[in-house]
Amino acid sequence: MLPDETLRSRICYATSPDGINWEKYASNPVMDVSVDAWDSLGVETASVIIDDAAPANQRYKMWYAGQTLNDYKYEIGYAYSADGISWSKHSTPVVLVGDANSWDNCFLEGPSVIKDGNTYKMWYAGYDCTINGLATDGKVNIGYATSSDGITWTKYENNPVLTTTQNTWDKVYVQDPHVIQYNNAYHMWYGGADVSDNYYQQTGYAYSVDGIHWEKSNHNPVLKRGTTGQWDANTSSFPSVLIKNDYLHLWYTGKDVEPLPAWPAPYFWDLGYASKKLPISEKLD
Repeated sequence: MLPDETLRSRICYATSPDGINWEKYASNPVMDVSVDAWDSLGVETASVIIDDAAPANQRYKMWYAGQTLNDYKYEIGYAYSADGISWSKHSTPVVLVGDANSWDNCFLEGPSVIKDGNTYKMWYAGYDCTINGLATDGKVNIGYATSSDGITWTKYENNPVLTTTQNTWDKVYVQDPHVIQYNNAYHMWYGGADVSDNYYQQTGYAYSVDGIHWEKSNHNPVLKRGTTGQWDANTSSFPSVLIKNDYLHLWYTGKDVEPLPAWPAPYFWDLGYASKKLPISEKLD
């Protein structure tokens, strides 16, 4: 770990017998920043799969957002591991920001990857910070990309595939997707925000039969922020979901205040849990 006072994000590991009581790995972090490299300031928002078809030393595969110290740009990197703890990074980012006129020209983050047959499929957030008359100007939307090896990715030509909605809770940001396949369909949980309202980020749900054309739930946001004074009063987002024993299990990040107070005044990012018994219908909202 770099011995400095720069605020850097890193990726850690924990285990649990029930999804509620967690034990942090004693030698965290398991993924650190790289000195003088494209991810020198931070590594975060990881997506990990177990690839049974991969060689044993690459059984665990991770895609993550990496941040550069000099320009604060996020792009998406790749790493592999035999045990989920000791990771080997690919030397360069595998998904890059787009050109100046694209919807994802400023930063990429929050990848969510599944392997469908022999194809890796990724959904990720992209920010358009160039104001040039596009509908995506100043907004974060979600795009889609595919790969045969997890390293060389092709972005979908008609990105983004999930966009902000005018005059509602996710009118400025839709980001940090988590996608699963279930009942021959795709299910996405994602963070949504209206930054004009103290960046109250909450969790929405969308449904798709092909992973490209998405239908947002009429019940959004499906996971709302807490009330004033609660640990997640400002943010309940960055979802991660799995299905087990006929239940949806959702872990999320909560934050109590926004704007953030000046250091060293306290504020907290913590992890929470929510669950829901599976509905009879094909949609999981």
